[in-house]
Amino acid sequence: MKTPLAICIATLLAGCLDDGTELSESQDALTAGNRLAANRLAANRLAANRLAANRLAANSLEAQGVMSTDGGRELMSYIVGCAMPTGQSLTLQDPNGVTYTYPGWIGLAPAWATRAPTVAERRWVTACLLARTNVNGVPVNISMRSDANPILVTSATERATYTQVEGAFFGDLFAANPVTYACSNRGWAPIAGTFRACALSSNGSSTDCGFIYTGACTTACTVKTAPFGTCKGAGTSYAEAITINLTPSQQAGSPQ
Repeated sequence: MKTPLAICIATLLAGCLDDGTELSESQDALTAGNRLAANRLAANRLAANRLAANRLAANSLEAQGVMSTDGGRELMSYIVGCAMPTGQSLTLQDPNGVTYTYPGWIGLAPAWATRAPTVAERRWVTACLLARTNVNGVPVNISMRSDANPILVTSATERATYTQVEGAFFGDLFAANPVTYACSNRGWAPIAGTFRACALSSNGSSTDCGFIYTGACTTACTVKTAPFGTCKGAGTSYAEAITINLTPSQQAGSPQ
């Protein structure tokens, strides 16, 4: 069951959106704004895969390795946010012993706090990270959906507000050979002002955020209407795919 909370759209790092928008107490972290910059995810993807063998702990050398840079700490805040549920937080430290406490938002892999994650948990967190990434690290409100995970079941209000299907995200950032995939609900076209380009590809092979482009979601995934269900990348099927919906104005290119 989804947990209500009051949260600023950009609480993911600090502050609210520039337009002052806030989520009401009846809304969920699934619609919280995303702002993980694509270049920071790319720069830390090889370090992140070392987290798979251990629990997320302050004294973990693998976690400290990711925490050694600003970009790594930002990525870790999203990993914790995607993995841990609302109301739970994790305190981690950088190699100098400085501690940082990150709140949970979604709850896709809560046991990662006490043990190494399963493959399915790694994939759910990966899908969450990819879904919350955009080109320039600018907050945009999104709706995260999957019929395969009760954590991602949406309310009627959320479905009525976020009506435009963007695409789906899946992969395993924490595997020995990290893979990140996206499929799209529409063809590529330059849209002035938009910051949601991670599911779009201008060359047919990679998205504008550097993810491997698998084409139209209706072809790459088993379910032909959103949420798209299991999606395939390089011959591997991922049941842990997250479909993203936007508001009509966001789909038209207006960052909200």
